[in-house]
Amino acid sequence: MTQRALLLRTACIAAALCLNLNLAHATDGYFVQGFGAVNSSLGGAATAGNDQDLIGSLYKNPANGILFADRTASVVFGDILPNARVDSSVAALGLRGSSDSTVSGVPYLSLMGSWREADASLAFFAGAVSEAGLNFHAATSATNPVFFPQAGATGNPFGGLFGGFGDVRSSLYVIRIPLGVSGSLPDGWSWGVALAPSVGRNLFTPAAFAAPALGTNGAPVYATVQQQDIQLGFGAQGGVRWQWDKDLSFGASVSSPTYFHTYSWDVSVPTGGSRTVTFQIDRPLTAQLGFNYALAPSTHLVGDLGYIAYASCKGFDNSGYNPDGSIKGLGWQDSWTFELGLQHALTSTIIVRAGYNYCSDPIPADMTFYNVGSPLHVSQHLSLGASVALAAGVTLDVSYTRGLSNTQSSSWYNPAGAVPGTNLTSVTSGNEFAVGTTFRY
Repeated sequence: MTQRALLLRTACIAAALCLNLNLAHATDGYFVQGFGAVNSSLGGAATAGNDQDLIGSLYKNPANGILFADRTASVVFGDILPNARVDSSVAALGLRGSSDSTVSGVPYLSLMGSWREADASLAFFAGAVSEAGLNFHAATSATNPVFFPQAGATGNPFGGLFGGFGDVRSSLYVIRIPLGVSGSLPDGWSWGVALAPSVGRNLFTPAAFAAPALGTNGAPVYATVQQQDIQLGFGAQGGVRWQWDKDLSFGASVSSPTYFHTYSWDVSVPTGGSRTVTFQIDRPLTAQLGFNYALAPSTHLVGDLGYIAYASCKGFDNSGYNPDGSIKGLGWQDSWTFELGLQHALTSTIIVRAGYNYCSDPIPADMTFYNVGSPLHVSQHLSLGASVALAAGVTLDVSYTRGLSNTQSSSWYNPAGAVPGTNLTSVTSGNEFAVGTTFRY
């Protein structure tokens, strides 16, 4: 089997393994904060390329493939420990309560490999990257009104006159499988393109994105989704890189939206029978500009500026209620990211890193209610990491990232608008650990 065929097969196997892990809790809105242990420890910056950061450099910009030796690979395993709390109140009923998400750890796996063939001016790569998603669960509550049983649910204590969402569970995980090529051009330029098929696994319950049915008490109730649905998506990416001189390089890349097949679930109707509910959610278009500057031979400063087009992306674009009582969408706005990292070689075998990541909140404050199951509004991250050479061409890469606490609030909403005397407050933060290895083969 050729090296190319082996890497392609390995990427597909890795994608299948990733889907069987728990789901990643995104931090730059829908996206994870970094891609691999090296990239995470630099705040996610890699668009201008970093020859120590295989996964991040190739994920952010396919033109960076020319930076790596003939055959290089990287594998990383990480675990995100999210903290999410939702407080809510309804003044007219004298109700107030708080719930913590029961999700305590969300492991993930990513890998990337690059190689060259007969034409040394071309570099190829393939991988499976844990790109985006979330994992949230809050159980039905007798004290926190937003998680009260639904108005039409059996056991509702208000006989259908009032209800919350009941048990809320959101699981969305996206694996991107980049397959690309990059090439050298005169005067320090390089180019790169990649096909980007993706696999998504999704469960949102209750199914507030579909019209509610009537419960046995005649009050409305959204369907409960019991099973995950897996769908395929497709997108593409292109980028360029320019080596200005020996110390400074620039990079730019654009990723198209990833268009997924519609997710669908068969659900039971409280009064008997079943029906199918569907939801369309895509990956938004993204664009990045970046630099890599050698402050000294052993010290590099890397930075990225990114743009995420949530407001025009299916699933994120609309808000409010449809005439049938379903929720139109999450109501997100376009987001900007700023990523900055510092990398320093302490010795010939030890490299240390630090990074900062900022993402403008894609969830407007008045959309907090619609995102009760998708509290992805952490805005700032601090990270540290290191690589240690274990042998010639083999390093151990580790990182730690802290997502700083962020709080936002809104009223509750119904089809008539904001409900007076109501409040929902979401508080999120988190920690992430990653360990991996980069090696030549």
